[in-house]
Amino acid sequence: MGPIGEMGLVLAKTLGLMVGALAVMVVGIVVVMDIWAKRHTANMIYCIFLEQRSLFSKLLKVEGNKVYLGKGDDKEEYLLDTTKQFWAWWPSGLPRMVQVPVRTHWYLRSVPEPVDPENVRASISSKSLRLISDEALLKATWKDVRESVGVIAPVRGGSSLALILVFATLAISGFTLYLVMGIKQMLGG
Repeated sequence: MGPIGEMGLVLAKTLGLMVGALAVMVVGIVVVMDIWAKRHTANMIYCIFLEQRSLFSKLLKVEGNKVYLGKGDDKEEYLLDTTKQFWAWWPSGLPRMVQVPVRTHWYLRSVPEPVDPENVRASISSKSLRLISDEALLKATWKDVRESVGVIAPVRGGSSLALILVFATLAISGFTLYLVMGIKQMLGG
């Protein structure tokens, strides 16, 4: 074997050692993260809170049949209900192989009862959504609105009141802009 073959062998051994060390490190990190997550979630519950259009979540310690958010005088008490719980993966944002399933509750901030994820009433159903997005219904609705306001539908070769109002508004806006520019020029701006 010549010097080039020996150099290739050394390079292959070096790359093999690097890949092996990287694999051992990744497996070690995954095992350590799994142990850490399981220990951290023991006797804990993952609570997701909705407060003024924003969400935040906390991993809270279970004390009896309650959890407490905050400390001291600002401590808020929330009740647990096994019929309203579901499972979520924690810690969020990490790959699934290092996450652990944990009991989860939804809460509205300052409301001690958890929200039932199975029986949430939607303000809009799939049937009403289909009816709302129906093109014929939308056209009929706009036609009713135009007729109630007094705007006639455009006819071929004719003009509608809406089109006349748009052009009148554009003309008034253009004239106002012309006057403002003239005043600005007279003031030396």
